[in-house]
Amino acid sequence: MDFEILKVEKSLFIKDLKPKETVRTSFLVKSKEVSYSKNGKPYLSLLLSDSTGDLEGRVWDNAEDLSATFSEGSIVAVGGKLNVFQNRHQLVIDHLIPLPSDKAKVEDYLPQGLEDTEALFAKLIHYFESLTNPWVKELGLKLLNDPEIAPRYKVCPAAKTIHHAFIGGLLTHSVQLCDLIEAVLPLYRGIDRNLMLFGAAFHDFGKIFELNYQGKLGYTDEGRLVGHIAIGVVLVDRKIREIADFPKELEYHLKHLILSHHGKLEHGSPKRPHTLESELLHQLDHLDSRINSIQTFMNSEKNNSRWSGYHKTFDQYYFKPIQMLLE
Repeated sequence: MDFEILKVEKSLFIKDLKPKETVRTSFLVKSKEVSYSKNGKPYLSLLLSDSTGDLEGRVWDNAEDLSATFSEGSIVAVGGKLNVFQNRHQLVIDHLIPLPSDKAKVEDYLPQGLEDTEALFAKLIHYFESLTNPWVKELGLKLLNDPEIAPRYKVCPAAKTIHHAFIGGLLTHSVQLCDLIEAVLPLYRGIDRNLMLFGAAFHDFGKIFELNYQGKLGYTDEGRLVGHIAIGVVLVDRKIREIADFPKELEYHLKHLILSHHGKLEHGSPKRPHTLESELLHQLDHLDSRINSIQTFMNSEKNNSRWSGYHKTFDQYYFKPIQMLLE
């Protein structure tokens, strides 16, 4: 099978696939797992994706050896037949070859957000221009206007697979958090809007250097060794050093928002939330990421069942509203 053309241009997408047809194209590997059939034979279970959706894949022969040739986040050229199994499309793969990451365009394999990223970024800038604390305002605008940060912020996904995993997903998630904060703050007294909006914009922005989203979706060496929380705190610290007489207590509060936003130590948070603002940020972040993950999962299923498939991350099934089946 000749895969050379697939290394240059992807022309066949998941939305175009039809059952029982032979498929030759390329996909991003979102997840892979070696499982075992009832007779003990290993097989490879894959979740493949491109800019138009997700697709289950199975490799029945030579599964363990083939699995060692690529990783989650790799882009692979495949050949196989599209079947229907339990009302779901499933690609039975007989050929799979990892592709060099520099031959792929990431926009072919990750979906685009529904909103224009330039408009979203302008909205985020506007939020910071509205702040009443001059220190937080100056720091936030310095970060957002940094030529090394801004271009990355506009295209970076919010995660590899879990939530807002699309081009501009990080920016979409951050702006949605700002909108949530604006809606929630009138309900609670004594919450600092300046701190909240800073946390919304910068709790995850270390991901612009943690994630690799140029040709292969995965983690950079810096991301694996340092992580987005530590990266984010370092970036904030550098900008603070450029602002003379920046208040120390404010600095601690801003860094705490980043350090505690995962909520629990066992969830990778260096600090638990110890302020009202950090607790509220953690809860709203959790809300936005979880709802997006569930909606994305349910929308990716191409069947008429009233129940979704099994969501591994949340360990459950979800009941689909009727309007989702009609879309």
